[in-house]
Amino acid sequence: MYRFAISYYIMNGVTRIPLSGVTIRLVRPGDVFENGVKLSETPAGSGYYETEVLTEPNWGFYEVWDDKVNPNGAFSGKTCTVGKLDARGIKDSAIYSNHILNEAITPEKLADDCIEPRHVKDSTISLSSLIHELQDETRGVGDSSTHSPAIFDVDKYADHKLEKEYNEIPHVILSTQCDAHLFIKDIKLDGLQVTVSVGLGQRFQAQDLKYTILAIQA
Repeated sequence: MYRFAISYYIMNGVTRIPLSGVTIRLVRPGDVFENGVKLSETPAGSGYYETEVLTEPNWGFYEVWDDKVNPNGAFSGKTCTVGKLDARGIKDSAIYSNHILNEAITPEKLADDCIEPRHVKDSTISLSSLIHELQDETRGVGDSSTHSPAIFDVDKYADHKLEKEYNEIPHVILSTQCDAHLFIKDIKLDGLQVTVSVGLGQRFQAQDLKYTILAIQA
């Protein structure tokens, strides 16, 4: 927990004269004076102002406003950070890629839903930069025939064991490339091993089983 304090005074030669009775508030950028965190003069007449103890929800970047010029409050030109810096304290284009060390930002440091699609420019993330793997029907093992690829009218599904290790079930995309009804029957995670079961539904005009599955680490 933190406090913020500031002294207001004027100089008369070498003598410091406290400015008492000033209304001072910490205001979030874009907010209004009356919503700010009020500072109290302690003790009275000292020109020394401080906040109450601020808990974590109130930490972050603030502008210091007072009523010296405008009775409705105005920005004093001073800013402060109470506790840890939050997003309000970082201006647009303030941080560039050369300011961040490799692996400095880990998933544990990112809040849930803090990065949305609108934050990422088109083509910023290519498929090659994602952790993924691609398999086709030749990697699937039929449940009855144990043949690779699985066999229409014999097998009900084909099991694919992914090569990479996964801590959680990945996103899996099935692309059917033959005239048949294929579907993802099941995805299982056993330790770090993921098994994807591709269901073989109705066979229409397909002569051979043909498909791909794309697994993308979540």
